[in-house]
Amino acid sequence: LATARDWARASRPGIQRAEIVIAYSAHPAFDKAAHYLDLAVRRIPLRNDFRADVDAMAAAVTPSTILIAGSAPAFPHGVFDPIADIATLARRRNLWCHVDACVGGFVAPFVRGIGYPVPDFDFRIEGVTSISADLHKYGFTAKGASLLLLREAAMRKYLVFEFDNWPRG
Repeated sequence: LATARDWARASRPGIQRAEIVIAYSAHPAFDKAAHYLDLAVRRIPLRNDFRADVDAMAAAVTPSTILIAGSAPAFPHGVFDPIADIATLARRRNLWCHVDACVGGFVAPFVRGIGYPVPDFDFRIEGVTSISADLHKYGFTAKGASLLLLREAAMRKYLVFEFDNWPRG
């Protein structure tokens, strides 16, 4: 969220308090990060199939919205949000589109590879800006290790913290 916030500060100045729009089923880490980054969270209801309601998401977007996100899959119900529709909404509204693939990022490609239908959720979808995946779930690393993938290398400047005001550089 910090990367999207900093992108929005540079590309959409004038927003007093930035907002994110996520589904009710989105991971609580969004709320925790938003708390520390002074972002407002707007959670939208789920459809009857437990997926994010993109129409409700669109209705929740305001001029202060900087990011919308979907899960691949959502942890509580194990279903993929309609990422292509979320990305289309983001593209039309000039919003950052994040995919929380923390569970599915390391499993879904292999599940697809053995023949199960897995919807696209990655950078094959135009409009997806970033994807997170948890290395600690299926990447064989220690708890808490995750990664953030960015669609464009130019977005890296909003991710990296640089500091050279110290005697060691």
